[in-house]
Amino acid sequence: MTDEERRTDPSVESLDEIPEVDFSQAIRPNRYANLRGEFHHVVALDPALWNHFGSQEKVVEALRLLVDVARRGAA
Repeated sequence: MTDEERRTDPSVESLDEIPEVDFSQAIRPNRYANLRGEFHHVVALDPALWNHFGSQEKVVEALRLLVDVARRGAA
């Protein structure tokens, strides 16, 4: 097989046979986007850690405390 025979580009004739399709109405809005709220990132916790903290607020509080301690130690 030559390089010319391996060519995968469609011919001009075959492109003329393909009807044009209007995809402007194909994009549907995400109906669940407004349910996301203020969440920007999702973090998966080990079940044992979740059982220890028990709520999102306590996890966030612990992480903020850890960041504060790390900043004080770096200073």
